[in-house]
Amino acid sequence: MPTFPRGVSLLVRTDFTDDNAWEQVRDEATREYADEYGADELFSANVWPVSDPEWAGAAWDSVRAAAPADGEEGPSVLFIADSVTFASPEHPILVVDLQYKWVALAEFPEVADRTPFRCIPSQLWGVENNLNISNMDWEDFAEAVDDDGVFRDFPHVE
Repeated sequence: MPTFPRGVSLLVRTDFTDDNAWEQVRDEATREYADEYGADELFSANVWPVSDPEWAGAAWDSVRAAAPADGEEGPSVLFIADSVTFASPEHPILVVDLQYKWVALAEFPEVADRTPFRCIPSQLWGVENNLNISNMDWEDFAEAVDDDGVFRDFPHVE
């Protein structure tokens, strides 16, 4: 399998059945979004889209194993656009934890077996930004998924 660039979260395409859907997912995942809580700035996911047919059909754990381990300076999360992503009109992207690659598992055993969840592309910025700067924890997002396992946003309290 080909190697990945270092130092940035990856959005890896593993399904090559629909180029137009990939372009839509990639564009929506990397677009700038306004924070609906009133901030004046725009936010976007800092991801490197990877569309290499060598990854066609790769399982998420194989992609995770190939992701660079850059220590605390590197990304703590990986994103995968797979067959499930393209089968749904919402295009939910698989979110995979990478912290197990650089934290002391004896000290933080909870990171060893974190189950991936899915996220709609328009919310990817929040997941990527907050996990990579440790502003929020994996569990904050994983526990906020809807019944179908997809993170769409946090519930709004009025």
